[in-house]
Amino acid sequence: MALISTLKAKKGQPSLPHRKRALHLNFSEMGSGWKIFAKRRWKFLIFCLALAALLEIFIFNLPFWDTLSASPSFETLSPSNTQGLAMDSKNEAKKAGRDVIEPQVNIDLKSQTPIKFVRLIENQGIENTPGMQYRVVSYLEGSSDPHPSNYWQLLNPSCPTSLYINTSGAYKHIQIQVRADPGKLFVFYGAVINPRVPFDASPLRILLMLLFIILALFLGPSSPLYRLDLDLRSLFQISLIVLSTLLLMAFYVGIWYIFEARRIYVGDGGGAPYEVYDILAKSLLHGRLSLDYPVNPQLAALKNPYNYAAWHAIWEHPGKSGMTVYWDCAFYHGKYYCYFGVIPALLLFVPFALISGGRSLPTADAALIFSLLSLVSLTLLVFKVAKDRLKECSPGSCLLVTWICAIGCGLFFEVFQADTYAIPITCSFFFTFFGLWCWEMSKRRKKGLPHINSWWAFFGSLFMASNLGSRPQFEIASILAIAIFWRSVFKDRSLFSKRSILPSIFICLPYFFVFPLLLVYNHARFGSPFTFGNTYQLTVYDVEKEKWPKMGTLSILYYYLFEPASLQAAFPFVFEPLPNLQVWQWEGPWIGGLFSALNPAFFFLFLVPWTFSRRRKADTVSVLKDEGYGVYSARRGLISLMGLTLFWLFLAALADSYLAGLMQHYVCDFGAPTALLFIVGVLPLLSLTDSNSHYMQWGYLLRLLLFSALLYSILFHFFACFVNAGDGDIFNQIPRLFFHVKNWFLFLD
Repeated sequence: MALISTLKAKKGQPSLPHRKRALHLNFSEMGSGWKIFAKRRWKFLIFCLALAALLEIFIFNLPFWDTLSASPSFETLSPSNTQGLAMDSKNEAKKAGRDVIEPQVNIDLKSQTPIKFVRLIENQGIENTPGMQYRVVSYLEGSSDPHPSNYWQLLNPSCPTSLYINTSGAYKHIQIQVRADPGKLFVFYGAVINPRVPFDASPLRILLMLLFIILALFLGPSSPLYRLDLDLRSLFQISLIVLSTLLLMAFYVGIWYIFEARRIYVGDGGGAPYEVYDILAKSLLHGRLSLDYPVNPQLAALKNPYNYAAWHAIWEHPGKSGMTVYWDCAFYHGKYYCYFGVIPALLLFVPFALISGGRSLPTADAALIFSLLSLVSLTLLVFKVAKDRLKECSPGSCLLVTWICAIGCGLFFEVFQADTYAIPITCSFFFTFFGLWCWEMSKRRKKGLPHINSWWAFFGSLFMASNLGSRPQFEIASILAIAIFWRSVFKDRSLFSKRSILPSIFICLPYFFVFPLLLVYNHARFGSPFTFGNTYQLTVYDVEKEKWPKMGTLSILYYYLFEPASLQAAFPFVFEPLPNLQVWQWEGPWIGGLFSALNPAFFFLFLVPWTFSRRRKADTVSVLKDEGYGVYSARRGLISLMGLTLFWLFLAALADSYLAGLMQHYVCDFGAPTALLFIVGVLPLLSLTDSNSHYMQWGYLLRLLLFSALLYSILFHFFACFVNAGDGDIFNQIPRLFFHVKNWFLFLD
């Protein structure tokens, strides 16, 4: 690849440094690398910055320039220009002899000039009144036929940015229809026709555009990073990897911060188990296995407390005790238990309580910590696979694959909705990828012979075995040891042989003490080592008695993997589709399938059979590294690893589809194996198109499509956060953020 990169470089232009024999603190090499990179990309950087400035000043602020010379006129809202005044309450509606299901006010506005924008004027001192919507109805000149817009859009009188309405500017007579929930007051007393819209320089929008500029600069299809040989002994490339990882982590911290995950998911108000892990940690420190939740006597007296109607009636009317019901906890013999895995509590919550003197670690903070550790472990594994299994691979390809997997594997939603359910999932994601990295690190050579490092193997197995005590679906990943250590067991005998007794003991030991301890923990709580508590949970159905139809599994599997994105022309451009499962099964908030909506880059996995087909066997092995048994053996090893990963993917997806129903949180269970499959399947394809002259003509197109899919995935996930559904509903929880971002697109009709 060094020769190819030299040929691709422009004449007289220096190539980026690569290939050092050993890692030295050669900061001049790192400095020269950044200097050459800047020299190659400064024109593109200036173009991107200029484009971003034009978008910020003239496109997103088009309403400001459009109304700069406007002549505002004020209209007082009264019965003369409104119809269907909203009732103050249901009782008043009954007194008037009307049934108010959805109160609506129709505001008629006329002007001598076309009406471009309208600003509603709210009464001062009003309280937060969410639940209001509006749409614009237009009338052609000289006609009384209404032409309503296609979408009802959200409105909140307490957020001034939501009160500007784009009316398209083509009509002199319009009607603004405002509707609200029953019992809501109509809080507007006037409207300004063609107001002057203020200039808005949004820091959040600027940061998002800067992120896209940085990604385009380094990972765009023409980036010089694709013409380098991966060399983890080069300080320039190491600095690139570190900066990319820090930027990825900063992006997730920013999502966590701006959507206020810590504020939303705090406390156990109303019986929601948002802090159950903290309660579990405090109970363990006090020598108890049950949760320190007060039990309502009515709940304890029920013959079948797992019946939803029974416990929900107590939750709504607690009686004299005033004690609520803590749902989504296991309830057994009059005590509450945590049916989520205990290991995250032991790993993070208990040490935090000990160090801090008994203070509580917020659940959202813990979810963020595990997510950031997951990003680090994902990055480590990507570069380990590229270094050990590929003869030629560029740092640009590795970074592009890392970003695609990190954004589209399901972690984004766990950070956005950082509640209790995110803790075991993000913890096991970290365990799995870090454990796989440790297993890969354990494969060494000693005195020219293959050798397994005992400690790396031990820690790899320890992390993998710990999945049973966190998120059991991830325990399926342990089968990947078959592909990773197959040659170590059956070829070079560096495992499970007379000369490898110590590594063999160390790689098995964690499973023999982690699993029994977890089974003893289960027996101490529920009287059975194989009962994790999920059958005793207080949820929307009786887990033990109400079995879901098996036919619903396939439909949910389709929704999980291939449900198309539901897009619209109005903010937030994404809406929640209505699943039609045909049979009854649990349905949570849902925005689309893993492949079709969240990460279309994963569709390139369907090119893996083409890449590793017999017809292209010679081409494929040309980019694989000989691990001592020939490149064809390396090819078979990679295919077996992908086959077992595919088995993990479908088994996890089927388990979630049959046992858990449809919920956005669970995407990470099978998003993780999909990400691993993408790493080991697409990296060779990128390497092939970068190094083989026969396929090089497709390299630019492949990188362009993958980079475009990455940008789409970031935008889709960002706007999906504003979908009006679920516990993390931003419209109701953080209305100022919702309407701040909605106002970015005021220039759209």
